[in-house]
Amino acid sequence: MNYGRIKLDIKLRIGDINETGADAVLFGVFDGVKKPADDLGSIDKALHGEITKLIKQGEIKGKAGEISIIHTMGKVPAGKAVVIGLGKSADLTQDKIRIAIADACRALRKKGVKHIETVLIGAGVNNISPGTAAKAITEGAILGLYTFTRHITKKPESGEVTELVINDRNPRNKAAVQQGINTGKIMAEAANLARDMVNEPSNFMTPTMMAAEARKVAKKHGLEIEVLERKQMKEMGMGGLLGVAQGSEEPPKFIVLK
Repeated sequence: MNYGRIKLDIKLRIGDINETGADAVLFGVFDGVKKPADDLGSIDKALHGEITKLIKQGEIKGKAGEISIIHTMGKVPAGKAVVIGLGKSADLTQDKIRIAIADACRALRKKGVKHIETVLIGAGVNNISPGTAAKAITEGAILGLYTFTRHITKKPESGEVTELVINDRNPRNKAAVQQGINTGKIMAEAANLARDMVNEPSNFMTPTMMAAEARKVAKKHGLEIEVLERKQMKEMGMGGLLGVAQGSEEPPKFIVLK
């Protein structure tokens, strides 16, 4: 069982996001946006001011949770330009970046998008470093695209997003951004592992099976593991835990990872 992982390749690219051939490119704007700037401004120019028009019409406001998908009609290599609202700039946090990315990735999955490229959303705002922004984006994508389908036989209506590229123009940020991606993967996959185990029916994820999964994790990542059995738990005075375990035919396990 491959718990805690989704088939999403996350990588870094240094260059011009407007030259990418991804299915969709992501940009963030803040509440009260007046006109597109930076890389979004370049996309807007290629689209003959289409994004500016949407801002003036009030369709793009920058409110948190807002997702606007603009079809580029071949005017730039990417098929879709996606503008996500981040709320007020003064309130931006790592959590809000994660949520915005998660929402956008889920929305694009429903549209059949497989390859996404995003600017380094949030970097430089409220002391959010490039590495921290990359970590939040990575976590948002992996956590947001999580689904538990192990016991579902019905084929999903839409495919899966398979690639997310985090784009940064500044090569000096390369090491920090890559470290952020690596750390974000570890944190999000660990969370998804816990989600998988919680989502399993109790007759599938018994204490014995959970201990077996813990041993796999320990072996893979070089952790020390100790699994206490009922006798050891009794000797250590774990009466409360043993009392709960009496309600099951399954033997209890107490897992210690170091």
